[in-house]
Amino acid sequence: MKMQTINIVMLMLCPLVVHAAPPVPAEAKSEICALLTPDDLTTLLGGTPVAKPSKDSCSWTASGSTKNLIAAHYPNTGMAAEMSFSSARKNAAKSGPIAKEDGIGDNAFSRLGQVGVVLVIIKNGHLIQMQYRTEAPGTPKDLDLLRPVAKKVISAF
Repeated sequence: MKMQTINIVMLMLCPLVVHAAPPVPAEAKSEICALLTPDDLTTLLGGTPVAKPSKDSCSWTASGSTKNLIAAHYPNTGMAAEMSFSSARKNAAKSGPIAKEDGIGDNAFSRLGQVGVVLVIIKNGHLIQMQYRTEAPGTPKDLDLLRPVAKKVISAF
């Protein structure tokens, strides 16, 4: 299982790091942890969420649950973000089917993985990745739970 987890993370993160761009101006950058409330995440995580912020991302867990959510706002913007999004989509498709996600941001795709689901979204030149880890193969139901959370996050951009 751990090797599959590493492959999913590498699949999604590596292409996003390739295209460097200047950092997002402070006034345009949102603190991603602050974009979601415990009410937004309780159903998704199966308990009261605890946020763990890092530089450009946030992860949430709940006591007694194996589920977690990671949301990352990449510093690339504009054309660099678009290129990173295209690269991520191309690389994700090499590992299995991806699905276009209509109604989420300007462009988005999802992927069912071995340990959950991933949504990669571009909105107003900002690149956001959300990974919902269930420690089981991802299902359409997992995506149904993640979509409203993703929509709330991207509404800040």
